[in-house]
Amino acid sequence: MGQVSWDSAAAAALGKVPFLVRPLARRKVEDRVAAQGRQRVLLSDFAEAEARFRAVMGGRSEKELQGLLPQDNRPGAGLTVLEACRSELSGCPNRLIDVEAWRQALQEWLDRDQVSERLRARVSDPQVLYHHKLRLAVAGCPNGCSRPQIADLALVGFVRPEFYLDHCQGCGACARDCPDQAIVMVEDRPVWDQAACQGCLACSKACPTECIITSQPAARLLMGGKLGRHPHLAQAVGEASDPAQAVEDFKAVVENYLNTANPGERFAAWWTRTH
Repeated sequence: MGQVSWDSAAAAALGKVPFLVRPLARRKVEDRVAAQGRQRVLLSDFAEAEARFRAVMGGRSEKELQGLLPQDNRPGAGLTVLEACRSELSGCPNRLIDVEAWRQALQEWLDRDQVSERLRARVSDPQVLYHHKLRLAVAGCPNGCSRPQIADLALVGFVRPEFYLDHCQGCGACARDCPDQAIVMVEDRPVWDQAACQGCLACSKACPTECIITSQPAARLLMGGKLGRHPHLAQAVGEASDPAQAVEDFKAVVENYLNTANPGERFAAWWTRTH
């Protein structure tokens, strides 16, 4: 079959696609048209492909698309992906930490230490694919909207409740509202299970007599999350009271990875093997 051509309306629509993804869009549309035994792309073909693409990409920005698409393995190719929840933009009532401050601290460290370029040097393939990249996430609260559980490195905001029971009425509101079942009532008094508590504000908000006071917000450090053939949820390995401490802890681990990992070994696989 000969080369697939484009009618003028379809070509004009293709010209409006961001330059970064235009070659991919062209190839996908042409392959689909050729598979149907046709040699000309119509505007309806492009519109159908665009609808599928938007559904798959979920409104991601051009920068986000760049992080997902294959790149030539050459200096400047991005090997880190840093995702933060949108709590500040949305005015999320569950946000516990200043997400942007923590995200910015991580980004400054990644840039300063040239982590992306050092990771790229470990890739022997001619192209950099998404699974080659170091994925970091910042979540403002335990709800984890930025998917910290499947990131290589992640921060999750949390607080700890402190119970002052002199004025406790024994109403049980804290136990009923706890989403993690970390509080049970024993003889009309709350008993807190620290291991089960993920550190949100539910119990303190529920208490009518303000017997539950929360600590200053901090962040849990998670490491080693991944999907794929052998998925593994990130494990909580520590806590950071401020962004600088988080950077220090993450930097130490990443340096260890860069210096000791096997050739081609991804961070989460290295972490699982060594911990």
